[in-house]
Amino acid sequence: MDGVIPATQEVKEQHLRKDIYHMPDVVVIATAKAKPGREKELERALREVARPTREQPGSVRFSLYRSQEVPAIIVGIERWRSKEDHERHLQGPHFKKLAAAMGEIIAGPPQIEWYEILDDE
Repeated sequence: MDGVIPATQEVKEQHLRKDIYHMPDVVVIATAKAKPGREKELERALREVARPTREQPGSVRFSLYRSQEVPAIIVGIERWRSKEDHERHLQGPHFKKLAAAMGEIIAGPPQIEWYEILDDE
Protein backbone atom coordinates (compact mmCIF):
# COMPACT_ATOMS: atom_id res chain seq x y z
CA MET A 1 0.00 0.00 0.00
CA ASP A 2 2.90 2.36 -0.65
CA GLY A 3 1.54 5.82 -1.41
CA VAL A 4 -2.09 4.65 -1.32
CA ILE A 5 -4.43 6.21 1.21
CA PRO A 6 -7.34 3.95 2.09
CA ALA A 7 -10.73 5.54 1.45
CA THR A 8 -13.02 6.11 4.38
CA GLN A 9 -16.38 4.36 4.45
CA GLU A 10 -18.07 7.71 3.73
CA VAL A 11 -15.96 8.27 0.60
CA LYS A 12 -16.71 4.73 -0.57
CA GLU A 13 -20.44 5.27 -0.06
CA GLN A 14 -20.37 8.58 -1.93
CA HIS A 15 -18.55 6.92 -4.79
CA LEU A 16 -21.12 4.14 -4.94
CA ARG A 17 -24.02 6.58 -4.87
CA LYS A 18 -22.54 8.78 -7.60
CA ASP A 19 -21.02 6.29 -9.98
CA ILE A 20 -22.79 2.98 -9.60
CA TYR A 21 -26.21 3.51 -8.12
CA HIS A 22 -26.85 7.15 -8.94
CA MET A 23 -30.17 7.69 -10.61
CA PRO A 24 -30.42 10.93 -12.54
CA ASP A 25 -32.22 13.81 -10.88
CA VAL A 26 -35.92 14.15 -11.60
CA VAL A 27 -37.88 17.27 -12.44
CA VAL A 28 -41.41 17.88 -11.27
CA ILE A 29 -43.57 20.53 -12.92
CA ALA A 30 -46.66 21.41 -10.89
CA THR A 31 -49.28 23.78 -12.27
CA ALA A 32 -52.06 25.37 -10.22
CA LYS A 33 -54.75 27.83 -11.28
CA ALA A 34 -56.25 30.18 -8.70
CA LYS A 35 -59.96 30.73 -8.39
CA PRO A 36 -61.01 34.19 -9.63
CA GLY A 37 -59.91 36.81 -7.10
CA ARG A 38 -57.64 34.36 -5.23
CA GLU A 39 -54.45 34.87 -7.29
CA LYS A 40 -52.54 36.67 -4.52
CA GLU A 41 -53.50 34.01 -1.98
CA LEU A 42 -52.13 31.28 -4.25
CA GLU A 43 -48.90 33.19 -4.75
CA ARG A 44 -48.54 33.80 -1.00
CA ALA A 45 -49.23 30.14 -0.14
CA LEU A 46 -46.66 28.90 -2.65
CA ARG A 47 -44.03 31.43 -1.59
CA GLU A 48 -44.47 30.30 2.04
CA VAL A 49 -43.40 26.75 1.14
CA ALA A 50 -40.55 27.78 -1.19
CA ARG A 51 -37.79 28.14 1.43
CA PRO A 52 -38.64 25.02 3.47
CA THR A 53 -38.83 23.05 0.22
CA ARG A 54 -35.42 24.29 -0.92
CA GLU A 55 -33.95 23.29 2.46
CA GLN A 56 -35.18 19.70 2.31
CA PRO A 57 -32.72 16.85 1.70
CA GLY A 58 -32.69 15.96 -1.98
CA SER A 59 -34.02 19.31 -3.17
CA VAL A 60 -31.80 20.67 -5.93
CA ARG A 61 -33.94 23.57 -7.14
CA PHE A 62 -37.41 24.99 -6.56
CA SER A 63 -38.71 27.92 -8.62
CA LEU A 64 -42.11 29.53 -9.10
CA TYR A 65 -43.37 31.15 -12.31
CA ARG A 66 -46.56 33.02 -13.20
CA SER A 67 -48.13 32.67 -16.64
CA GLN A 68 -48.05 35.90 -18.63
CA GLU A 69 -51.12 34.83 -20.62
CA VAL A 70 -53.19 33.62 -17.64
CA PRO A 71 -51.99 35.35 -14.44
CA ALA A 72 -54.08 32.99 -12.28
CA ILE A 73 -51.71 30.14 -13.24
CA ILE A 74 -48.53 29.55 -11.25
CA VAL A 75 -46.08 26.83 -12.17
CA GLY A 76 -43.59 25.31 -9.76
CA ILE A 77 -40.53 23.71 -11.29
CA GLU A 78 -38.75 21.42 -8.86
CA ARG A 79 -35.59 19.40 -9.25
CA TRP A 80 -34.95 16.51 -6.87
CA ARG A 81 -32.14 13.98 -6.48
CA SER A 82 -34.75 11.20 -6.63
CA LYS A 83 -38.45 10.54 -6.81
CA GLU A 84 -38.21 9.25 -3.23
CA ASP A 85 -36.87 12.64 -2.08
CA HIS A 86 -39.88 14.35 -3.64
CA GLU A 87 -42.24 11.83 -2.07
CA ARG A 88 -40.72 12.59 1.36
CA HIS A 89 -41.28 16.29 0.63
CA LEU A 90 -44.98 15.57 0.08
CA GLN A 91 -45.17 14.16 3.63
CA GLY A 92 -43.60 17.23 5.24
CA PRO A 93 -45.59 19.59 7.47
CA HIS A 94 -45.16 22.65 5.23
CA PHE A 95 -46.50 20.74 2.22
CA LYS A 96 -49.44 19.35 4.19
CA LYS A 97 -50.32 22.90 5.28
CA LEU A 98 -50.18 24.04 1.65
CA ALA A 99 -52.34 21.14 0.47
CA ALA A 100 -54.98 21.95 3.08
CA ALA A 101 -55.10 25.60 2.00
CA MET A 102 -55.15 24.86 -1.73
CA GLY A 103 -58.70 23.49 -1.70
CA GLU A 104 -60.06 26.95 -1.02
CA ILE A 105 -57.70 28.74 -3.39
CA ILE A 106 -57.34 26.73 -6.59
CA ALA A 107 -59.90 26.24 -9.36
CA GLY A 108 -59.23 22.51 -9.74
CA PRO A 109 -56.70 19.83 -8.91
CA PRO A 110 -53.11 20.85 -9.64
CA GLN A 111 -51.42 19.18 -12.59
CA ILE A 112 -48.24 17.40 -11.56
CA GLU A 113 -45.91 15.92 -14.15
CA TRP A 114 -42.61 14.07 -13.72
CA TYR A 115 -39.77 14.46 -16.18
CA GLU A 116 -36.47 12.72 -16.65
CA ILE A 117 -33.54 14.88 -17.65
CA LEU A 118 -32.28 14.11 -21.13
CA ASP A 119 -29.67 16.83 -21.56
CA ASP A 120 -28.59 19.32 -18.93
CA GLU A 121 -25.35 21.20 -19.48
